[in-house]
Amino acid sequence: MNQSLRTLVVTPATKIEEVLHNFVESETDLLLIDEDSVVADPHMELLTDYPRSASAALVAAEKDGDTLVRQNRIASATSASHKVTIGNRKFLGVLRVSQKQRDEVIGALENAISFNPKGNAIDLVLVALTRAMIKVDAAEAWAAPCGRTSKPAEREKIKSEIAALNMGRVRLRMANRATDGFFSVFFLRKFSKLGTWLAVKLGATPNQVTLISFAIGLYSAYNFAQGTFWSIFLGAVLLQVSIIVDCVDGELARYTRQFSQLGAWLDAVTDRVKEYMVFLGLAIGAEKEGRDLWIPAIVMMLIQTFRHLSDYNFARVVKIQAEEKFNVPVDFMAEFDGIIPTEREPKGRLRFWLGKVIQFPIGERWLAISASAVIGGAAFTFTIMPVLAFISAIWVYRGRIIRTLTTMPKEFLKQPLIVDQSDLFGLKRTITTRFSWIEPSVLRALEIGFLTWIFASADKINTASYMIIFAIVFHHYDSLYRALQNEKKPTWLSALGLFVGGRILLLGIAAQQDWPLDYLAWYFGVLFLGISSLQWVLSHKAHKIRK
Repeated sequence: MNQSLRTLVVTPATKIEEVLHNFVESETDLLLIDEDSVVADPHMELLTDYPRSASAALVAAEKDGDTLVRQNRIASATSASHKVTIGNRKFLGVLRVSQKQRDEVIGALENAISFNPKGNAIDLVLVALTRAMIKVDAAEAWAAPCGRTSKPAEREKIKSEIAALNMGRVRLRMANRATDGFFSVFFLRKFSKLGTWLAVKLGATPNQVTLISFAIGLYSAYNFAQGTFWSIFLGAVLLQVSIIVDCVDGELARYTRQFSQLGAWLDAVTDRVKEYMVFLGLAIGAEKEGRDLWIPAIVMMLIQTFRHLSDYNFARVVKIQAEEKFNVPVDFMAEFDGIIPTEREPKGRLRFWLGKVIQFPIGERWLAISASAVIGGAAFTFTIMPVLAFISAIWVYRGRIIRTLTTMPKEFLKQPLIVDQSDLFGLKRTITTRFSWIEPSVLRALEIGFLTWIFASADKINTASYMIIFAIVFHHYDSLYRALQNEKKPTWLSALGLFVGGRILLLGIAAQQDWPLDYLAWYFGVLFLGISSLQWVLSHKAHKIRK
């Protein structure tokens, strides 16, 4: 356990005043542990060893539980004096109170004390924080027995079950993402756990593993570009190895607690580069066999770009709107906790995983690329992939459109998330209200579609035009990932990229005047892939040094 935390064991005799006193007197976060709680060390480490910017509570999944979790934070909690409208978790009696929220916490606890409420102090503290709308992250305990009970026999039983486990294996299991796609959860991560174990033993960092996965992915694309059956077969195998190693970096980050914005950005953009380089490799390999598949390759890149941008933006807009609902405090002793039930009945296991497969996440998508390339070559890949993407889009966008029309407010998004991705000179707000989440995808589709038409009309569809479009697509991904981390690409970088209008004008003139596109491919490649990436890395290293 991290000894820098001040710890208070909570008993039935503990009062909120004692909790407040310990918190005020401490310069570090305060860890509250109910004497009736039994959790494994890896569970406790979710609060003690993870970097935290807010308070956090340890919870476990439980239908009709005593706690409600929404958007990975505690929305409502229970005590002897309070109840939840709806619950989906059980509070395990372990709470970390953050000094980064010091003034808000002190105010909430002083307010709670004034009511002299009945109940266990740790429950009352959690209720006080949530009803004051102070952010309390939900740390999910799983992969090992846990509980909170006043019965000694039940506590001893849980302790004996925990003692029988290998904690190293539990930590490795908890490092897995159980919410991935079907193929990732049941196949890829079976192998990635071995890689994570090896990376831990070798002392590798998550970013080093990301770069190894990136190198394997690029070598996979190189093999696809050779165009022969066995080179395509090797490329398909290497693509699967790349995604297995890609799973390792996230598991390693969770295992070692090495999280960073730079790591998240690096992991995300290298995935996109690998996938689109594979499309490039397939097109080059097909060209060696006398087949022109450049337009299908560009179309696939456009389809995935449209989908990726809308996936991330929809999820973030939903989160932003959910966070705004947390801004209205609830009276500490109010009978109603302010929660309006919106939770749906859990899907059956078969339907849940079927939905995951139809969503066509990266594991299933890269499996389809590998398998189709081996079975029928590049032509088959560029035929079957759009069909699968279309089926997935019907499933996904039907639900999103319904949710947008029924739950999203008809008002402009207050945060600059979408505007920062527009790449339109002078745009100050989103174009639409409810459907702002799909604006970046539509803008990218219009831009890339128009450029493809320009290049095709001038008979300039080749490696150079593909690389120009790829560099532009990377630029938009870069803007997306920066926006997701509440940052905006520097104006000078966007200006050198000429914004959307300037790029289309320049490339249109170049194509019609028969200018060599190789020079423009190098310009946009160096600018968007090289200089922009370097600026991001250096700015974050400087920020880390300042901290």
